Amino acid sequence: MESPELSISVGELIGVPRVTLRGAMASWHDEAVGGVLTALRDQATTSLVLDIANLEFVGVDGASALIRVLRSIGPEMCVHVVASGAPVRILARAEFGPCIKLYSSTDEIAEYLSPSDYPLTSRWMAQEADDTQLPLAA
Repeated sequence: MESPELSISVGELIGVPRVTLRGAMASWHDEAVGGVLTALRDQATTSLVLDIANLEFVGVDGASALIRVLRSIGPEMCVHVVASGAPVRILARAEFGPCIKLYSSTDEIAEYLSPSDYPLTSRWMAQEADDTQLPLAA
């Protein structure tokens, strides 16, 4: 999706979906961004990289809109946010849960994580009906 203010593109980084937001995020962009992230979550994506390194917020409402979107995703999917400058300072204050992590660059993610690493996936899993507990050996 592209508008004069905001561009949204979807790609891949180290085997994980990557959503890149560029331009200026206004409060009314929350539905478009939320729709993309929700669609990925609904496709059983357990983690993604959200690159907002080239994103600016249109006032406090733009920042609040992105924070609301990130909080609405839920614990089913970890979001690894790449941000710099003012956006990273704003998001750091939002006190997200353990499934939203902030990074300074995509190089930092690629350097420390790979798709098979535990930290790149969601730490929460729904209990399945056929799950059983095995007795522990003494």
